[in-house]
Amino acid sequence: MFGTVDIAIVVLYLAFMLGIGVYTLKYAKSVEDYLVAGRRLVLFTYIPAMAAVVLGGASTIGSGKLGYIFGISGVWFLIMLSLGVIANGLIVAPKIIPLKIKTMGEFLEKRYDRSTRIIGSVVVAIYDLMVAVTQTIAIGTVFSAMLGWDPAFSMIIGGLVVLLYTALGGMWSVTLTDIIQFWIMTIGVLILVPVFGFMTMQSQGLSLSQLPSSFFDWGAVGGDTILLWFMLYFFGLMLGQDIWGRVLTAKNKKVGTIGTVAAGLYGIVYAFAAVFGGMVAYLLFSGGLENPQYALPSFVAAVYPTGLGGLVLAGMLAAFMSTGDSCLLAATSLIVYDVIGSLKKFSERTMLMLLRIFNVLFGIFMIVAAVAISEVLVALDIAYLYLSAGLFIPIVVGLYWRRPSSIAAKLSILTSILVATAVALYIGWPYGFAELEPMLYGLITSVIVYLIVSFIRPSKEVTTEGEKG
Repeated sequence: MFGTVDIAIVVLYLAFMLGIGVYTLKYAKSVEDYLVAGRRLVLFTYIPAMAAVVLGGASTIGSGKLGYIFGISGVWFLIMLSLGVIANGLIVAPKIIPLKIKTMGEFLEKRYDRSTRIIGSVVVAIYDLMVAVTQTIAIGTVFSAMLGWDPAFSMIIGGLVVLLYTALGGMWSVTLTDIIQFWIMTIGVLILVPVFGFMTMQSQGLSLSQLPSSFFDWGAVGGDTILLWFMLYFFGLMLGQDIWGRVLTAKNKKVGTIGTVAAGLYGIVYAFAAVFGGMVAYLLFSGGLENPQYALPSFVAAVYPTGLGGLVLAGMLAAFMSTGDSCLLAATSLIVYDVIGSLKKFSERTMLMLLRIFNVLFGIFMIVAAVAISEVLVALDIAYLYLSAGLFIPIVVGLYWRRPSSIAAKLSILTSILVATAVALYIGWPYGFAELEPMLYGLITSVIVYLIVSFIRPSKEVTTEGEKG
């Protein structure tokens, strides 16, 4: 467990995050400020902000857990996620930045129609809320392992901090906190975990050669699992409003493209650091941890000196909060701006008020759901299943086909989600959502439905700027 100094560092960090929320309140004076930070980010601010969005609690705690259980093959989880970010930078970002949109829902209306915007926005909002839930779960995991606090109480404290600073400053608050959190993550996890991992092995006479041989098998986690991660995360990271929202903060297309690719490359390096920490934890505790999800935080609690331990704990919290805040804001923007705002026009002042109110409401849901689910990777699988199976085909077709069909988009979204859910429930709740079959059946359904309906009900041509011709 940690001492008073470490706890003080964490408390000061949380207070500082809240202070940023109060400070940025004065900058969030318009909907564009609140949702896309005025589109002002340049490379040296965009790259850390994007990387912080991607590398959240599941990336850190989940990768540590996988390293503890499977060894080096655990890196495939975050590699597939990072490849999706790189694909976003190469395929999606160059197309959406010139449109000057604020949300994915707005894009769906440009390429299809208003009802597609509403349906798609609800689906993506569910995804973003579930990812926010995973970050809150991870906060509880770390506090519980390192400070001995009750996990549910820890989730409530961490979730409330994210809720408050996100609701106050919107994307400006999220951006500034994410930049700070990126550097804390880099020092606390990417650098210090490997350094203290090697130091601990040397001081205690441990060696990687003492690990089971399977820990050095790149396929030990299973080919089906690696394929599932590819299907879920490679596609999913091209689609989430949390990622789109960050892309749309870029000052121009060059910043968005280069910065997103750079953030993806950073994520691959981060994967090896987190998995290595899990492998060292296996050596340190002789594979005897009751809950492998505690592998990385338990390792840090056991070997880090006073002060540095608090910094790494803050670094882990930074990883969780930087993704949680973006996803909470994304869900809010989709429901308020794209669903409610598309049904009724509001003044700028009223829209800002609604965005803050729903941020609070969704933040409360995030905390309650985290306490109920309590398992990081399960919640993440549910989120990405719906996003990848339901939205990938309509979004990609909308980006690159000049004649997208709105009725085909709506039906493919709804039927693919229904099929994926049915297959997952047939396999068994909740772990059916972590199997490959629901994703495959959902994606196949999406393709078939989109093609058939597009043939029966073709649409008018749409220009590359998203205006109907």
